[in-house]
Amino acid sequence: MCASLQKLEQALRVLEAPTHFQPFLTLSFLALPVIPALKLTDQGLFDVRRFAHIAVENEQSDSVH
Repeated sequence: MCASLQKLEQALRVLEAPTHFQPFLTLSFLALPVIPALKLTDQGLFDVRRFAHIAVENEQSDSVH
């Protein structure tokens, strides 16, 4: 399995895929059965029920500095 993964990673380098993106890690999240309504994609969090991306923002409370 390790050799197969290395071949896939080599193919990504040949295709000049972005090095900051880890497609195999992303794919593992897409198949995660414990979160069927939400999926993590390279474009962010995806709501399967609404078939739309979810805006993820950091909301700061006035009491937190």
